[in-house]
Amino acid sequence: MYLSYGGLLAGIQNTTSNEYSSVSGGELNIASGENSSVSGGVSNTASGINSSVSGGVSNTASGDSSSVSGGGFSTASGIFSSVSGGQSNIASGGASSVLGGAQNVAAGAFSVILGGQAKTANGVLQILP
Repeated sequence: MYLSYGGLLAGIQNTTSNEYSSVSGGELNIASGENSSVSGGVSNTASGINSSVSGGVSNTASGDSSSVSGGGFSTASGIFSSVSGGQSNIASGGASSVLGGAQNVAAGAFSVILGGQAKTANGVLQILP
């Protein structure tokens, strides 16, 4: 469903609902943030301004300028945060990043988790292998 202007909509049962938002493929995806995009996959949401989800399943980029590149059930909610892949990862700190693994949480500002399972980085500039 195309609900705004300046965007692109393709795929199956996808929705764009803000200015210049786009969904370029996949199924049941939503791009609701201004200038947001979902490239493919299933049941992904890009709701932050300038946010993006490249693919995967049930991923959410809700922070402004946040991104989730793939995997499943992951969330990038901090401003400028990113999750590169894996499963059930969360990047909630500002400019935080989770590169992969499962059930990892990068909550501190500028924190990074490289991979593994069930790790939490709460500290500012904390890096976990």
